[in-house]
Amino acid sequence: MPAQPTSWRYYIECRPDELAALVKTAPVAFWPLGLIEHHGWHLPVGFDGLKAERICIRIAEKTGGVLLPTMWWGCLGGHDRFLWTHYQPLEASDAILNRMVEQLIAFGFRAILLLAGHYPWVQLLNRRLPEARQAHPDVLFIWGTEVNIAAPDVLLPGDHAGREETSYGLCLLPELMDMRALRPGRDPADSWPAGIAPAEPDVPGVVIDAAQPLFAQFGVDGRLATAVRGEEAIVRLVDQLAEIIQRHLTTGSPSPAQ
Repeated sequence: MPAQPTSWRYYIECRPDELAALVKTAPVAFWPLGLIEHHGWHLPVGFDGLKAERICIRIAEKTGGVLLPTMWWGCLGGHDRFLWTHYQPLEASDAILNRMVEQLIAFGFRAILLLAGHYPWVQLLNRRLPEARQAHPDVLFIWGTEVNIAAPDVLLPGDHAGREETSYGLCLLPELMDMRALRPGRDPADSWPAGIAPAEPDVPGVVIDAAQPLFAQFGVDGRLATAVRGEEAIVRLVDQLAEIIQRHLTTGSPSPAQ
């Protein structure tokens, strides 16, 4: 029988008494981790965080809990030279991550899910969270991206603004997308900071010719994406993560291995 929808709240909209009540009934904290980064002509620059946030909302609808404000100030990756992209120092992102996790544990949350829409976040998560898990075995920690956060049979394929992420976008945030924007003929001089394009991509396979419709993409052509493909994948992921959280809250089962 599918889980029934459970009440959840945005953390920042709750009064202290409301947060205290939620921690008693559904002590689950969801923290989407994103980045502001060029995601092709058709996706919003906040796609990573928006993707993670909307997946978290779907899980929270099944488990209850609170949704923390999306963490936009991430680091690392291969698009730092692209216009409209903001990467932060690794030390800054790492410090915020570490402090926030400590506070959530101290505040009484028994399940903490950190879903990164920007794949390089995993480097920081893998550095910090195993130690927290060992120190707090009663707390369920789930972390990663859609491509590595679940069991092998549920793991989703990933890319950068290509067919996979575009499919996820079409099912999660279609109102913020414009597939018609994938057209050729843009002026490269207007597509890079100071109008200067790099001689070669930082990551092999990333399209850096701004005159091409697949500019900034990595992976299979995003024009092949469909909402159905995205929905089928997201449903599998959401159902499994919700089941893990519900089982932990009910039985106190140990955290799954990452």
